Parts: sequence; structure tokens; C-alpha cells
Amino acid sequence: MPQIPFTARQERLLTAAVHVVARSGLRGLTHRAVDAEAELPEGSCSAVMRTRLALLTRLTEYVTSQFARDIADCTHRIEEHAGVDGYAVRETVAMLRSWLDDPDLLLVRMELTIEGSRQTEIAEILQGQWVQLVQLVEHAMETTGEKHSPARARTLLAAIDGVLLRAVREDPKNRARFLRESLQLLMSSLVGKSTQPPN
Repeated sequence: MPQIPFTARQERLLTAAVHVVARSGLRGLTHRAVDAEAELPEGSCSAVMRTRLALLTRLTEYVTSQFARDIADCTHRIEEHAGVDGYAVRETVAMLRSWLDDPDLLLVRMELTIEGSRQTEIAEILQGQWVQLVQLVEHAMETTGEKHSPARARTLLAAIDGVLLRAVREDPKNRARFLRESLQLLMSSLVGKSTQPPN
């Protein structure tokens, strides 16, 4: 089912919801907390997203849409530079590094991933993006000239999720270095020893 576009009011509320969840976890996600964070009158959030499930579902759609743009742009650049040695891996790593610039959004994505194990509505939204990411990582792995499979791409992506989560917990000035070093180790093991993420 195509995603319903976000109104300006929804974007304001959902941006506020991201900050609420990043600060307090999903347990802190209430209509009242979102209204306060968005500096809107009480009842604003519930008027747009009536139930907590509606709020949680729309938040998942909003968060995945932010990452989907990056993935689509990265995929497009890789396709435009097909045949350029190492380009796909460098672009994929650069995309992952850029996600550290918005740690709140990254944290909320992780929170929603865990929630997806309990709520099928959330899991279904996240699954579409997981497939998109696996395809991107698999494509980047294939450009190294090594023989790969979707299973290896899924394994690498699962490991990358763990690295991103740990990176968010690092001191901000150390995050990029930690990510670069961790990805180098992962890619050497699962992609190919000649693969080197950019400095």
C-alpha cells in the first residue's frame, strides 16, 4: 500500500515524536508528550493520530522515509558510476556515516526495530526498508569482484546495525572514527580483504 504523504502539521508532530523517543524511549511516547515537544496545544497530536498505534505507525513511516531517501540517492549514484572501482562500497559507507549526523533519528529507528518484533504493523513497514537496504549492500558487495549472496548481505547489514547503535553511544568526536574502523573489520571479513572504507 502506498504511503500517505505527510502534512506540514504531521511533520512537525512526528519530528517532535522523534525527539521524545530518542530522549525517553517508546515508553515516553504519548500524545501529550509530543504536543509539548512540538509546542502545540494539548490535543493536537491526538486530533491527527487518534490512537497510540496510529501515532506509532505514522512515526515508523516517517522515520523510514527519512532513511529511504538516502538509500534511494545512494543507489542512484552507484548505478550512475557502475564500473568505477570501489565506488559502491565508498558511497554505502559514506551514507552510513552520514546517519551519525542525526543520532536521534538513528536511535528511534533502533527502538522501532525492537518494537517491530512485538507489533506486526510496525514490522511490515520496517520490512520494506530492510529489503531495500539488503539489496543496496548486496550490490555494493558484488562490485568488489568477490562472490556473494543475499545471506552474506543480510549478515553484514545486521552487524552494521549493531555498529551504528554502538557508534551513537560513543563520544560525538569519536563516532566517525569508530564507525570507520568497525566497518573496515566487518568488510574485510564479509566483503573482501581488499575493501577499505574511506578515511
